[in-house]
Amino acid sequence: MKKFLWLAVIFLAVVSCRPSAITLEQEGWAPRVREALDCLLAECGKSSPDYDASVRPYAVFDFDNTTIINDIAQTLLVYQIENRRFAIAPEDFYTVLTESLSDLDIDFGGGLTPRMLAEDLARDYAFLCTCTDLDEMRRSGQYLDFRAKLWYYSSSTDMAYPDSPFGCVWIISMLEGMTRDEVMALTRESVDYWMAQPSMWRERWESPDGNVSVNVPKGLAFTPEMKELYAALSRSGIDVYICSASFETIVEAVACVPRYGLGLDASQVFGIRVAPTADEYFKAVADSSYAQPYRSGKVECILSQMAPSHGGRGPVLVAGDSNGDYAMLTQFPDLKVGLIIECLRGGDIGALAETARRDTTQVTLCGRSAPLYVVQGRDPGTKTFISTDRSLPIKTK
Repeated sequence: MKKFLWLAVIFLAVVSCRPSAITLEQEGWAPRVREALDCLLAECGKSSPDYDASVRPYAVFDFDNTTIINDIAQTLLVYQIENRRFAIAPEDFYTVLTESLSDLDIDFGGGLTPRMLAEDLARDYAFLCTCTDLDEMRRSGQYLDFRAKLWYYSSSTDMAYPDSPFGCVWIISMLEGMTRDEVMALTRESVDYWMAQPSMWRERWESPDGNVSVNVPKGLAFTPEMKELYAALSRSGIDVYICSASFETIVEAVACVPRYGLGLDASQVFGIRVAPTADEYFKAVADSSYAQPYRSGKVECILSQMAPSHGGRGPVLVAGDSNGDYAMLTQFPDLKVGLIIECLRGGDIGALAETARRDTTQVTLCGRSAPLYVVQGRDPGTKTFISTDRSLPIKTK
Protein backbone atom coordinates (compact mmCIF):
# COMPACT_ATOMS: atom_id res chain seq x y z
CA MET A 1 0.00 0.00 0.00
CA LYS A 2 2.77 2.42 0.94
CA LYS A 3 4.58 1.56 -2.30
CA PHE A 4 1.42 2.35 -4.25
CA LEU A 5 1.03 5.69 -2.48
CA TRP A 6 4.63 6.61 -3.16
CA LEU A 7 4.22 5.74 -6.85
CA ALA A 8 1.08 7.88 -6.97
CA VAL A 9 2.92 10.78 -5.36
CA ILE A 10 5.78 10.45 -7.84
CA PHE A 11 3.32 10.31 -10.77
CA LEU A 12 1.50 13.42 -9.58
CA ALA A 13 4.80 15.22 -9.09
CA VAL A 14 5.87 14.40 -12.63
CA VAL A 15 2.51 15.49 -14.03
CA SER A 16 2.56 18.72 -12.02
CA CYS A 17 6.02 19.55 -13.37
CA ARG A 18 4.88 19.09 -16.95
CA PRO A 19 4.02 22.45 -18.54
CA SER A 20 0.39 23.06 -19.43
CA ALA A 21 -0.49 23.18 -23.09
CA ILE A 22 -0.34 26.57 -24.80
CA THR A 23 -3.52 27.75 -26.51
CA LEU A 24 -4.13 30.39 -29.16
CA GLU A 25 -5.98 33.56 -28.19
CA GLN A 26 -6.05 35.90 -31.20
CA GLU A 27 -9.59 36.63 -32.42
CA GLY A 28 -9.01 36.13 -36.13
CA TRP A 29 -8.62 32.36 -36.06
CA ALA A 30 -11.45 30.36 -37.63
CA PRO A 31 -12.95 28.19 -34.85
CA ARG A 32 -11.97 24.85 -36.40
CA VAL A 33 -8.47 26.13 -37.17
CA ARG A 34 -7.96 27.29 -33.59
CA GLU A 35 -9.25 23.96 -32.26
CA ALA A 36 -6.95 21.96 -34.55
CA LEU A 37 -3.88 24.04 -33.70
CA ASP A 38 -4.61 23.94 -29.97
CA CYS A 39 -4.94 20.17 -30.27
CA LEU A 40 -1.61 20.00 -32.12
CA LEU A 41 0.15 22.07 -29.44
CA ALA A 42 -1.26 19.79 -26.73
CA GLU A 43 -0.58 16.46 -28.43
CA CYS A 44 2.82 17.21 -30.00
CA GLY A 45 4.27 19.84 -27.67
CA LYS A 46 6.10 19.70 -24.34
CA SER A 47 2.88 19.18 -22.36
CA SER A 48 2.35 15.78 -24.01
CA PRO A 49 3.57 12.69 -22.13
CA ASP A 50 4.84 11.39 -25.49
CA TYR A 51 7.05 14.42 -26.17
CA ASP A 52 10.63 13.42 -26.95
CA ALA A 53 13.07 16.32 -26.68
CA SER A 54 15.74 14.29 -28.48
CA VAL A 55 13.59 14.09 -31.63
CA ARG A 56 11.70 17.37 -31.59
CA PRO A 57 8.59 17.69 -33.76
CA TYR A 58 8.62 20.48 -36.32
CA ALA A 59 6.36 22.67 -38.43
CA VAL A 60 6.93 24.02 -41.95
CA PHE A 61 5.42 27.24 -43.29
CA ASP A 62 5.28 28.71 -46.73
CA PHE A 63 6.08 32.44 -46.59
CA ASP A 64 4.21 34.42 -49.25
CA ASN A 65 0.47 34.69 -48.60
CA THR A 66 0.83 32.19 -45.74
CA THR A 67 3.17 33.61 -43.12
CA ILE A 68 2.55 37.09 -44.52
CA ILE A 69 -0.26 38.68 -46.47
CA ASN A 70 1.01 39.24 -50.04
CA ASP A 71 4.30 38.25 -51.68
CA ILE A 72 7.61 39.64 -50.43
CA ALA A 73 9.45 39.31 -53.77
CA GLN A 74 6.64 40.91 -55.77
CA THR A 75 6.19 43.82 -53.38
CA LEU A 76 9.95 44.35 -53.40
CA LEU A 77 9.94 44.57 -57.21
CA VAL A 78 7.05 47.07 -57.09
CA TYR A 79 9.00 49.14 -54.56
CA GLN A 80 12.08 49.04 -56.79
CA ILE A 81 10.08 50.14 -59.81
CA GLU A 82 8.25 52.99 -58.09
CA ASN A 83 11.40 54.33 -56.45
CA ARG A 84 13.92 53.41 -59.18
CA ARG A 85 15.92 51.31 -56.73
CA PHE A 86 18.09 49.33 -59.12
CA ALA A 87 21.86 48.98 -59.19
CA ILE A 88 22.10 47.86 -62.82
CA ALA A 89 23.98 50.09 -65.26
CA PRO A 90 21.74 51.30 -68.14
CA GLU A 91 24.02 49.70 -70.72
CA ASP A 92 23.66 46.33 -68.97
CA PHE A 93 19.89 46.30 -68.48
CA TYR A 94 19.01 44.49 -71.72
CA THR A 95 21.57 41.78 -70.97
CA VAL A 96 20.34 41.31 -67.41
CA LEU A 97 16.78 40.97 -68.67
CA THR A 98 17.57 38.40 -71.32
CA GLU A 99 20.75 36.45 -70.55
CA SER A 100 19.08 33.57 -68.71
CA LEU A 101 16.32 33.00 -71.29
CA SER A 102 16.97 30.22 -73.79
CA ASP A 103 14.64 31.66 -76.46
CA LEU A 104 14.12 35.41 -76.87
CA ASP A 105 11.46 34.96 -79.53
CA ILE A 106 8.91 32.85 -77.68
CA ASP A 107 5.46 34.37 -77.39
CA PHE A 108 4.88 35.98 -74.01
CA GLY A 109 1.29 36.62 -75.10
CA GLY A 110 -0.33 38.93 -77.63
CA GLY A 111 2.59 38.50 -80.00
CA LEU A 112 5.01 40.08 -77.51
CA THR A 113 8.38 38.37 -77.23
CA PRO A 114 11.11 38.73 -74.60
CA ARG A 115 13.29 40.44 -77.20
CA MET A 116 10.67 43.06 -78.05
CA LEU A 117 9.86 43.79 -74.42
CA ALA A 118 13.51 43.90 -73.36
CA GLU A 119 14.34 46.41 -76.09
CA ASP A 120 11.52 48.70 -74.92
CA LEU A 121 12.48 48.24 -71.27
CA ALA A 122 16.16 49.01 -71.88
CA ARG A 123 15.23 52.28 -73.64
CA ASP A 124 12.82 53.21 -70.86
CA TYR A 125 15.34 52.39 -68.16
CA ALA A 126 18.06 54.48 -69.80
CA PHE A 127 15.70 57.47 -69.75
CA LEU A 128 14.63 56.89 -66.14
CA CYS A 129 18.25 56.86 -65.04
CA THR A 130 18.60 60.44 -66.33
CA CYS A 131 15.73 61.71 -64.18
CA THR A 132 16.72 63.65 -61.07
CA ASP A 133 13.19 64.16 -59.74
CA LEU A 134 11.21 60.98 -58.92
CA ASP A 135 7.83 62.69 -59.07
CA GLU A 136 8.62 64.04 -62.52
CA MET A 137 9.91 60.60 -63.54
CA ARG A 138 6.63 58.97 -62.45
CA ARG A 139 4.65 61.30 -64.71
CA SER A 140 6.64 60.38 -67.81
CA GLY A 141 5.41 58.04 -70.52
CA GLN A 142 8.67 56.10 -70.28
CA TYR A 143 7.98 55.33 -66.62
CA LEU A 144 4.41 54.19 -67.29
CA ASP A 145 5.72 51.97 -70.07
CA PHE A 146 8.57 50.65 -67.93
CA ARG A 147 6.51 49.68 -64.89
CA ALA A 148 3.79 47.87 -66.88
CA LYS A 149 6.18 46.01 -69.18
CA LEU A 150 8.67 45.03 -66.47
CA TRP A 151 5.88 43.57 -64.37
CA TYR A 152 4.49 41.77 -67.41
CA TYR A 153 7.96 40.50 -68.31
CA SER A 154 8.54 39.16 -64.80
CA SER A 155 5.13 37.48 -64.66
CA SER A 156 5.59 35.96 -68.10
CA THR A 157 8.79 34.15 -67.13
CA ASP A 158 6.66 32.03 -64.77
CA MET A 159 4.19 31.16 -67.51
CA ALA A 160 6.85 30.53 -70.16
CA TYR A 161 8.70 28.04 -67.97
CA PRO A 162 5.93 26.09 -66.17
CA ASP A 163 6.76 23.59 -63.41
CA SER A 164 10.17 25.20 -63.06
CA PRO A 165 11.56 27.68 -60.53
CA PHE A 166 12.88 29.77 -63.44
CA GLY A 167 10.65 32.78 -62.70
CA CYS A 168 11.56 32.66 -59.00
CA VAL A 169 15.24 32.84 -59.94
CA TRP A 170 14.80 35.39 -62.74
CA ILE A 171 13.21 38.01 -60.45
CA ILE A 172 16.44 37.98 -58.43
CA SER A 173 18.18 39.47 -61.49
CA MET A 174 16.53 42.79 -60.63
CA LEU A 175 18.77 42.84 -57.51
CA GLU A 176 22.00 42.37 -59.43
CA GLY A 177 24.67 44.93 -58.62
CA MET A 178 23.77 44.85 -54.91
CA THR A 179 25.50 43.14 -52.00
CA ARG A 180 23.73 40.88 -49.52
CA ASP A 181 23.58 43.68 -46.93
CA GLU A 182 22.19 46.12 -49.49
CA VAL A 183 19.50 43.65 -50.56
CA MET A 184 18.47 42.97 -46.97
CA ALA A 185 18.32 46.69 -46.16
CA LEU A 186 16.25 47.40 -49.29
CA THR A 187 13.91 44.50 -48.45
CA ARG A 188 13.23 45.86 -44.96
CA GLU A 189 12.69 49.35 -46.41
CA SER A 190 10.13 47.89 -48.83
CA VAL A 191 8.42 45.77 -46.17
CA ASP A 192 8.16 48.71 -43.77
CA TYR A 193 6.64 50.87 -46.50
CA TRP A 194 4.04 48.28 -47.52
CA MET A 195 3.21 47.41 -43.90
CA ALA A 196 2.35 51.07 -43.34
CA GLN A 197 -0.34 50.92 -46.04
CA PRO A 198 -3.82 50.30 -44.61
CA SER A 199 -4.78 47.53 -47.00
CA MET A 200 -3.71 45.06 -49.64
CA TRP A 201 -5.03 45.87 -53.10
CA ARG A 202 -4.42 45.45 -56.80
CA GLU A 203 -3.51 48.39 -59.00
CA ARG A 204 -3.92 48.49 -62.77
CA TRP A 205 -0.79 49.35 -64.76
CA GLU A 206 -1.09 49.95 -68.52
CA SER A 207 1.59 50.77 -71.05
CA PRO A 208 0.94 53.92 -73.15
CA ASP A 209 1.18 51.91 -76.39
CA GLY A 210 -1.75 49.73 -75.24
CA ASN A 211 0.20 46.49 -75.54
CA VAL A 212 0.34 45.62 -71.84
CA SER A 213 -2.17 45.82 -69.02
CA VAL A 214 -1.48 44.14 -65.65
CA ASN A 215 -2.89 43.95 -62.13
CA VAL A 216 -0.20 44.57 -59.52
CA PRO A 217 -0.61 43.50 -55.85
CA LYS A 218 0.30 46.08 -53.21
CA GLY A 219 0.37 46.14 -49.40
CA LEU A 220 1.86 43.63 -46.95
CA ALA A 221 1.23 42.45 -43.38
CA PHE A 222 2.32 40.07 -40.65
CA THR A 223 -0.92 39.11 -38.92
CA PRO A 224 -1.07 38.82 -35.12
CA GLU A 225 -2.37 35.27 -35.57
CA MET A 226 0.67 34.06 -37.48
CA LYS A 227 3.07 35.72 -35.07
CA GLU A 228 1.16 34.09 -32.21
CA LEU A 229 1.33 30.66 -33.87
CA TYR A 230 5.08 30.88 -34.54
CA ALA A 231 5.67 31.81 -30.89
CA ALA A 232 3.30 29.15 -29.52
CA LEU A 233 4.99 26.40 -31.52
CA SER A 234 8.45 27.46 -30.36
CA ARG A 235 7.37 27.72 -26.72
CA SER A 236 5.80 24.26 -27.03
CA GLY A 237 9.09 22.73 -28.17
CA ILE A 238 8.03 22.39 -31.81
CA ASP A 239 10.67 23.71 -34.18
CA VAL A 240 9.56 26.11 -36.90
CA TYR A 241 10.89 26.39 -40.47
CA ILE A 242 10.06 28.46 -43.52
CA CYS A 243 10.13 26.78 -46.92
CA SER A 244 9.59 29.44 -49.58
CA ALA A 245 9.92 29.92 -53.33
CA SER A 246 11.07 33.49 -52.72
CA PHE A 247 14.75 34.44 -52.59
CA GLU A 248 16.14 33.13 -49.31
CA THR A 249 18.04 36.35 -48.56
CA ILE A 250 14.95 38.57 -48.70
CA VAL A 251 12.95 36.18 -46.51
CA GLU A 252 15.78 36.11 -43.96
CA ALA A 253 15.85 39.92 -44.03
CA VAL A 254 12.55 40.00 -42.12
CA ALA A 255 12.00 36.51 -40.67
CA CYS A 256 15.19 36.76 -38.61
CA VAL A 257 14.69 40.32 -37.32
CA PRO A 258 12.85 40.41 -33.95
CA ARG A 259 10.75 43.50 -34.69
CA TYR A 260 8.78 41.62 -37.37
CA GLY A 261 7.64 39.09 -34.79
CA LEU A 262 8.68 35.71 -36.19
CA GLY A 263 11.85 35.23 -34.18
CA LEU A 264 13.63 32.76 -36.46
CA ASP A 265 17.30 32.07 -37.03
CA ALA A 266 18.75 31.95 -40.56
CA SER A 267 19.16 28.17 -40.13
CA GLN A 268 15.34 27.93 -40.04
CA VAL A 269 14.76 29.70 -43.36
CA PHE A 270 14.91 27.90 -46.71
CA GLY A 271 14.20 29.71 -49.96
CA ILE A 272 15.49 30.02 -53.51
CA ARG A 273 19.28 30.09 -53.47
CA VAL A 274 21.65 31.40 -56.13
CA ALA A 275 25.09 30.05 -56.92
CA PRO A 276 28.07 31.65 -55.16
CA THR A 277 29.91 34.31 -57.13
CA ALA A 278 33.54 35.39 -57.18
CA ASP A 279 32.63 38.77 -55.68
CA GLU A 280 30.03 40.02 -53.17
CA TYR A 281 27.33 40.76 -55.74
CA PHE A 282 24.37 38.49 -56.53
CA LYS A 283 23.86 36.81 -59.88
CA ALA A 284 20.52 35.22 -60.79
CA VAL A 285 21.87 31.72 -61.37
CA ALA A 286 20.28 28.90 -59.38
CA ASP A 287 22.46 26.93 -56.97
CA SER A 288 22.42 23.46 -58.53
CA SER A 289 23.74 21.80 -55.34
CA TYR A 290 20.55 22.59 -53.44
CA ALA A 291 16.95 21.38 -53.68
CA GLN A 292 15.19 24.57 -54.75
CA PRO A 293 11.91 24.80 -52.76
CA TYR A 294 9.49 25.16 -55.65
CA ARG A 295 6.40 22.91 -55.86
CA SER A 296 7.60 19.28 -55.41
CA GLY A 297 11.05 20.71 -54.68
CA LYS A 298 9.64 21.83 -51.34
CA VAL A 299 9.22 18.18 -50.35
CA GLU A 300 12.78 17.42 -51.40
CA CYS A 301 14.05 20.48 -49.51
CA ILE A 302 12.27 19.37 -46.33
CA LEU A 303 13.58 15.82 -46.63
CA SER A 304 17.17 16.89 -47.30
CA GLN A 305 17.47 20.01 -45.14
CA MET A 306 15.09 19.58 -42.18
CA ALA A 307 14.13 15.93 -41.64
CA PRO A 308 17.72 14.76 -40.86
CA SER A 309 17.67 16.94 -37.73
CA HIS A 310 14.41 15.30 -36.62
CA GLY A 311 15.14 11.60 -36.85
CA GLY A 312 14.20 11.50 -40.51
CA ARG A 313 10.59 12.30 -39.70
CA GLY A 314 8.34 14.66 -41.62
CA PRO A 315 6.68 17.76 -40.17
CA VAL A 316 3.63 17.54 -37.88
CA LEU A 317 2.26 20.81 -39.28
CA VAL A 318 2.50 22.27 -42.78
CA ALA A 319 0.96 25.62 -43.73
CA GLY A 320 0.49 26.88 -47.28
CA ASP A 321 -1.83 28.73 -49.62
CA SER A 322 -1.14 27.76 -53.22
CA ASN A 323 -0.69 24.92 -55.67
CA GLY A 324 3.03 25.38 -55.09
CA ASP A 325 2.43 24.15 -51.52
CA TYR A 326 0.17 21.22 -52.41
CA ALA A 327 2.96 18.65 -52.53
CA MET A 328 4.36 19.46 -49.09
CA LEU A 329 0.81 19.55 -47.68
CA THR A 330 0.03 16.03 -48.89
CA GLN A 331 3.20 13.92 -49.07
CA PHE A 332 4.29 13.49 -45.43
CA PRO A 333 2.91 10.49 -43.48
CA ASP A 334 3.87 12.13 -40.16
CA LEU A 335 1.68 15.16 -40.84
CA LYS A 336 -0.95 15.86 -38.18
CA VAL A 337 -2.44 19.16 -39.39
CA GLY A 338 -2.41 20.83 -42.79
CA LEU A 339 -3.25 24.54 -42.51
CA ILE A 340 -4.52 26.15 -45.72
CA ILE A 341 -4.67 29.94 -45.91
CA GLU A 342 -7.57 30.61 -48.25
CA CYS A 343 -6.51 32.80 -51.16
CA LEU A 344 -9.37 31.85 -53.51
CA ARG A 345 -7.23 29.61 -55.69
CA GLY A 346 -8.33 26.79 -57.97
CA GLY A 347 -6.50 23.60 -58.89
CA ASP A 348 -5.35 21.02 -56.36
CA ILE A 349 -5.13 23.46 -53.45
CA GLY A 350 -8.65 24.70 -54.13
CA ALA A 351 -9.97 21.13 -54.14
CA LEU A 352 -8.10 20.32 -50.93
CA ALA A 353 -9.54 23.40 -49.24
CA GLU A 354 -13.06 22.47 -50.32
CA THR A 355 -12.62 18.93 -48.99
CA ALA A 356 -11.39 20.38 -45.70
CA ARG A 357 -14.44 22.63 -45.44
CA ARG A 358 -16.72 19.60 -45.84
CA ASP A 359 -14.95 17.72 -43.03
CA THR A 360 -17.13 17.91 -39.93
CA THR A 361 -15.43 15.14 -37.94
CA GLN A 362 -14.39 15.79 -34.37
CA VAL A 363 -11.09 17.64 -34.05
CA THR A 364 -8.76 15.03 -32.64
CA LEU A 365 -5.31 14.03 -33.83
CA CYS A 366 -4.49 11.06 -31.63
CA GLY A 367 -5.07 7.85 -33.57
CA ARG A 368 -6.20 9.69 -36.68
CA SER A 369 -5.12 7.79 -39.82
CA ALA A 370 -4.90 10.85 -42.08
CA PRO A 371 -3.92 14.51 -41.58
CA LEU A 372 -6.56 16.98 -40.50
CA TYR A 373 -6.86 19.81 -43.03
CA VAL A 374 -8.31 23.13 -41.93
CA VAL A 375 -8.90 26.40 -43.79
CA GLN A 376 -8.25 29.93 -42.54
CA GLY A 377 -10.00 32.92 -44.08
CA ARG A 378 -8.62 36.43 -44.52
CA ASP A 379 -9.68 39.90 -45.58
CA PRO A 380 -6.98 41.47 -47.80
CA GLY A 381 -8.80 44.80 -47.64
CA THR A 382 -7.97 45.11 -43.94
CA LYS A 383 -4.86 42.85 -44.02
CA THR A 384 -6.39 40.61 -41.34
CA PHE A 385 -7.42 37.04 -40.68
CA ILE A 386 -11.17 36.59 -40.24
CA SER A 387 -12.81 33.90 -38.11
CA THR A 388 -14.19 31.87 -40.98
CA ASP A 389 -12.94 29.34 -43.55
CA ARG A 390 -13.81 31.69 -46.43
CA SER A 391 -11.83 34.72 -47.65
CA LEU A 392 -12.79 38.00 -49.23
CA PRO A 393 -11.39 38.89 -52.67
CA ILE A 394 -8.64 41.43 -53.25
CA LYS A 395 -10.03 44.69 -54.60
CA THR A 396 -8.60 46.45 -57.65
CA LYS A 397 -8.15 50.21 -57.37
